[in-house]
Amino acid sequence: MKIKMNLLPKKVTQHFRKNSRGQSFVELALVVPILLLILLGLVEVAFFMGRYLDALDLTREAARFASGREPYLNNVANPRPGSADYNCSTPDNFDFYYDTACIFSPPETAACTAASDPFCNGFNSFVEFNQATDDVVISVFTIESQDVKNRWPAPNGWWALSNVDADATHNDNFKRNCQGDVVRTEPYYTDAKVDAVLAGSGSTTPKKGYVAVEFYYCYSQVLNLPIFTDLVPNPMQIHAYTFMPLPAAQPTRVP
Repeated sequence: MKIKMNLLPKKVTQHFRKNSRGQSFVELALVVPILLLILLGLVEVAFFMGRYLDALDLTREAARFASGREPYLNNVANPRPGSADYNCSTPDNFDFYYDTACIFSPPETAACTAASDPFCNGFNSFVEFNQATDDVVISVFTIESQDVKNRWPAPNGWWALSNVDADATHNDNFKRNCQGDVVRTEPYYTDAKVDAVLAGSGSTTPKKGYVAVEFYYCYSQVLNLPIFTDLVPNPMQIHAYTFMPLPAAQPTRVP
């Protein structure tokens, strides 16, 4: 038996097609802005990750620089003189902490010369260092039997670039977030933190020395879109750090 299907009238079919086309435009109008926001968000995240990797590379380079040098020697006097040489372009007047922080300074160019800026002649080509908000913190640890015996420099056990740079109005920048609120009292690497790291490493070497280099950098969103700045603090603090052996900081036997 054959069953005949009743076809819809042509006018009704055209009406459904028009409604379907109109619905597609509405859906497209709703989806496109969402896709655009996702795309812009991914672009901003890519910029952020790029800056974080740049900051991390700088801490590694600075720690490598420090690992081959003497942390207790500054200028020509030992102990450290009251007035140290804070200039990245005078290698003969060596200061362990400041010269290590010089890695974070921009390379010498027409806009940055040793004659006009002592914080110049470094390796930082991508991260714009802001002396009002950013900071470099360096700590040296003397380890004996997997315990921190000494932490340098005295008296705090850490050295901060913001306390010796040209901007005397912004000290201890690392203690604050990018909005100026105090969020910490010490750097990331404390005695307790280092003890925990060494305990988890399984190292059996009785005497060791380490240097910790930390970079606190305020990242400003590149796109600076209001919808993102309302959700995420702008600028946002990037904290990168490297912990590396420093043979010169090993404890020595006193006769």
